[in-house]
Amino acid sequence: MPQGLSMVIAGTTGLVGQSTLQSAVLNKNISCIYSLSRRATEIESNKVIQWIDPHLTPPARSKIQQLPSIAVITLGTTIKKAGSKEQLKAIDTTLVIQVANNLQQIGVKHLFVVSSLGASINARSHYLRCKGEMEIAIQQLDFKSITFIQPGPLAGFRKEIRKDEQILQRVMKIFNPFMVGILANFKPIQSQHVADTIIHLATQNKNKHKEKIKRINSSYMVKLINEIGVSQ
Repeated sequence: MPQGLSMVIAGTTGLVGQSTLQSAVLNKNISCIYSLSRRATEIESNKVIQWIDPHLTPPARSKIQQLPSIAVITLGTTIKKAGSKEQLKAIDTTLVIQVANNLQQIGVKHLFVVSSLGASINARSHYLRCKGEMEIAIQQLDFKSITFIQPGPLAGFRKEIRKDEQILQRVMKIFNPFMVGILANFKPIQSQHVADTIIHLATQNKNKHKEKIKRINSSYMVKLINEIGVSQ
């Protein structure tokens, strides 16, 4: 049997990271998954090799048995959790860029980064400006393809309770029927749908990238999931 794909998922203990790892474990095209995180993930599989490091630094290339060609970065926080604007930027911008650079050094060719709807260096929101700065910096790195995943509000189970997200999700349920066209991107999207989209694109389209830089929004993700089904 030919060797399947090898990939890295950075940030596997967070909401999207955990969902992405689970989706990757279930995908028959993936044979090796490196889980890069600060603490051990609860998801167990003979496919998963855990890289646990406080700085999210992967091992040296010479120490990796099956070099990964694909990587997914799902790192991110909120200003409430980070404690300050500076700390949020340290994670959402500086750390993500650092991890991307390290993944490039070990041979990753195709990178997926979970960003946010509205990411822009010109955004009024500090959070969205941080995401925008991160995207610009990562585009300068030498990957064959870079895909920025830009979901709207995320829905899904978290161990930590985020009251602001819970309130937003309740409010959005009222307005969902009226959110069509471009407004559909602002609907809450399940973290598992985001994860399944990433894994589908990573495994099915890895050799079909006509553009080096792509951005995927929630509307596209929902449409794709409706076409291919969830958790293939």
